[in-house]
Amino acid sequence: MNLWGGLKTIFGLDGVGSTALKIVDRMAGTDWTPEQEAEFILKHAEVTKHQSPMRRFIAGTYTIAWLVLIATWLIATVCGRMFESANAILLAGDISSFMSSNINLAMNGILAFYFLINMRK
Repeated sequence: MNLWGGLKTIFGLDGVGSTALKIVDRMAGTDWTPEQEAEFILKHAEVTKHQSPMRRFIAGTYTIAWLVLIATWLIATVCGRMFESANAILLAGDISSFMSSNINLAMNGILAFYFLINMRK
């Protein structure tokens, strides 16, 4: 028995999470049978199929921008360290701060959308 399993047994938390999710599903009206859920997924895919090319275009655009910025940062960092160029070091710092505040947030959203969307079960 692991630590988490022992704590769940001691405090009686075995069914609390699943019961809470069932309550939320019933309140939201989403306590579907597997057939209803499959029908909803197919209907949603049919209705939103025209959005898929645009989503892929946006994801591709962000990926290309991310790759260009990473390559530029890497080149500026190497040049700044090898040739002791203050301008290259400043450029690398500017790119790093821009990516951390803007680009990486969008990239994480894209990765979550494409890879985590089906991990709920």
